[in-house]
Order: sequence, then structure tokens, then C-alpha cells
Amino acid sequence: MPRSFTIERENLPAVVQGWLRAAGLGEEELVELIFTEQEILLRRPMSPHLRDWAKGVSDKYDQAFRQITGL
Repeated sequence: MPRSFTIERENLPAVVQGWLRAAGLGEEELVELIFTEQEILLRRPMSPHLRDWAKGVSDKYDQAFRQITGL
């Protein structure tokens, strides 16, 4: 299961702030870090309403994917 947290950009190491600038997130106050099994994703935090909707959709997608692949 992915884990995530939101952090103030200024509290991130300089190298990570450089990644954010390169990704067009250099001016964001808050950044969401999402850790999956093989990736670290950086994004603008979504609104709580949109996050709830996306979680339901991604849960359905994950369930279908696991069923198809037999995981």
C-alpha cells in the first residue's frame, strides 16, 4: 500500500527542492510525498474531496488488476 505525507517545501533537502523546481513544483508551499513499493512520487496535495474520490477509484483499479493478474 502506498504511504504518503504532506510536508512544507522549505523543510526538504536542497536536492529535493531542485527536483521540485525541475517538475514545476518549486513555488508550491506544500508538497505531497507518496512512497510506493518502487517509486517516490512528488505532487501538489489534492483536496480532501478529490483524494477520497481518487482513493475509491484507485482501489477498484487495484482490485481489478490483482484479479486479472492473479496476485
